Amino acid sequence: MHPVIPAYVAPLVLAVFVVLAASVARIVARAAADAGLPDPTRRRVALTAAILAALLRAPAQPPLDAGGRGIVPVAFAIFGVVSFAAVFGALALSDAWRRTVAAIPVERLVGVQIFRLLGFVFIAVWAIGSLPGRFALSAGLGDIAVGLAAPFVAVALARRTPGSRALALAWNTLGVIDLVSAVGLGTGFLVRLFAPGTPLEPAAAVTMFPLVLVPTFGVPLALILHVLTYQALARSGASDRHERPLSPHAAAAR
Repeated sequence: MHPVIPAYVAPLVLAVFVVLAASVARIVARAAADAGLPDPTRRRVALTAAILAALLRAPAQPPLDAGGRGIVPVAFAIFGVVSFAAVFGALALSDAWRRTVAAIPVERLVGVQIFRLLGFVFIAVWAIGSLPGRFALSAGLGDIAVGLAAPFVAVALARRTPGSRALALAWNTLGVIDLVSAVGLGTGFLVRLFAPGTPLEPAAAVTMFPLVLVPTFGVPLALILHVLTYQALARSGASDRHERPLSPHAAAAR
């Protein structure tokens, strides 16, 4: 029997991911301008970001629908690997992309993850019996918590509030743990690992459109944003250490 997905979920999920793709493309375009790239290079980077954002979302349409059988298609894993390879391959090979990403304020990388509030749809689908609670409650509540906290962490970073970097590191780590646990529970891997012999309830609805957009677009993008956030926080920490005034003792030693 196919899981039932409420009619309002499809337009909601599509709207969130269209806005997310546009927001990421805009963030990259602004960063390309802030990086001081020559106009032709800046336009090329901005256009490439917009195209990639659209392409990353487009394959996560009904062709990847596994028909609600609870089977995790191999395409899910392939799509995640391709997404990471595209982004970090560009960073490894292109100085323009490295300069662009380095120019993105860390608060923007954090703030855009407000889209994780979309996790409430897992709770809604679980409430009508179409997703197992073990997966839906963990993934849904975790995403909601990360999404709710994102704008507050972003504001703290933008204002350089004392302790904001440590707060962002904690938030970022919890966000990664949430994604890893959601994938592990959705595939049943964590259940087999920590509770062998426990009957598995397939999260079949996640293999159906529109929820299939979450593992094929939302999860890879969120993980990429988390990795870039770690890198940005590391750069800001190094910058703070470099700019910190020397103590009188250290200055005298020099």
